[in-house]
Amino acid sequence: MKRRFRVLLISLCLIVVCALNSQAQTNATGRKLSLDECLTQTLKKHPLLEAAQARVTGADEARRFVGVRPNPSITIQTENWRAWQQPPFSFARDFDVFLYGSQRIETAGKAARRTELAERQMNQTQTEIEVLRRQLRQEIIRRFWSALQNQMLAEIVGENRRDLDELVRFNSERLKEGFISEWELIRVRLEQQTLLNQEASISLELERAKLDLLKAMGDTRFDTNFQLAEPNTTGSPLLSAELEQLRADAIAKRPELVSLRAKIESERANLKLQQAIAKPDPEVSAGYKRTSGFNTAIAYLTIPLPLFNKNRAEIGQASAAITSAELQLLAEENYIRAEIEITHRAARKLAERLSEMRRDFLQRADESRNIALVAYREGAADLYKLLEAQRARNEARLLFHRTELELQLALAELALAAGKETQQ
Repeated sequence: MKRRFRVLLISLCLIVVCALNSQAQTNATGRKLSLDECLTQTLKKHPLLEAAQARVTGADEARRFVGVRPNPSITIQTENWRAWQQPPFSFARDFDVFLYGSQRIETAGKAARRTELAERQMNQTQTEIEVLRRQLRQEIIRRFWSALQNQMLAEIVGENRRDLDELVRFNSERLKEGFISEWELIRVRLEQQTLLNQEASISLELERAKLDLLKAMGDTRFDTNFQLAEPNTTGSPLLSAELEQLRADAIAKRPELVSLRAKIESERANLKLQQAIAKPDPEVSAGYKRTSGFNTAIAYLTIPLPLFNKNRAEIGQASAAITSAELQLLAEENYIRAEIEITHRAARKLAERLSEMRRDFLQRADESRNIALVAYREGAADLYKLLEAQRARNEARLLFHRTELELQLALAELALAAGKETQQ
């Protein structure tokens, strides 16, 4: 009875230990990180976005106070002080006092022009945030698909290595039974070592790709203990979308073009301001004067004469800046049209190739390998034919999944090029 109880207790302990180990492995590798989660985390608290938002705050403060009028000035002046000559100095008779205030009066709507320029500059700064968001999205998407491709390659190579492990065990048994020579076992083990080295190399590349992804996300913990979840992007409507419609959407929505249009408006507002600055601002002064014992009032008007400096340098620079921004906009529009053309063609070609591969490409590779394996086990084929069939199957699977991931990356880049945030 005690012996049965002891056996039952040991069995329960083993079950609990296995369950805990299984749970620990699940916790270690069960954390899935999707592309949407990467983008959400990046766009939520990336330091570059916070820095851009601080620039927007500064531009808003400038807009609030840039239109205030010039400060007035007050002048206190005394004259006729002397310590010599005859008759002696008399404070009541000889001392003159001036006390007057001055105010510069802005003309040509300079305050309104400054306010308009500040508003245009704040709008331009806000559009630069969208440009930065798109750049971060593009970087995250590329890093994500690069890491996902390495993760997929690691899984495939691991599966291929496990298949070869089975072949090593099979040949070990056959060697014990005397059906094969030791050379064949050594050859299979050498192939096994090659796959182990390949698996280690891909694992290192996967680790680097994950770190690059975390760096692009602005994550400072660099915890690579996660798995990437493959997005479900089957049946993307971008493949059937009209090319002209994609171009029109890109021209209307791309943040770079929106930012350049805001820059043109900002430069035009600056030209208006510089033209207004060329107009002189009169200065009005009025106040009190005491001279020769009499209290009097003074008033005068000062008008600058624009004979030499007519602000032509700043006006010329502002005009050139408008021309430069307009040409930049034209060049960017042409670049985006070409980008749409390139990414759309690439996505279509990859989709066509993948559709052809899905018909019987992997099936033929599996059948070729299985036939070679059966023939080898029955002694109808040698080891070289089996290993060649195994390599061909491995390369076929790698090529298929690489093409599949390249298509998803091409669709993501096409969506970004068209000014869309998703592929739907």
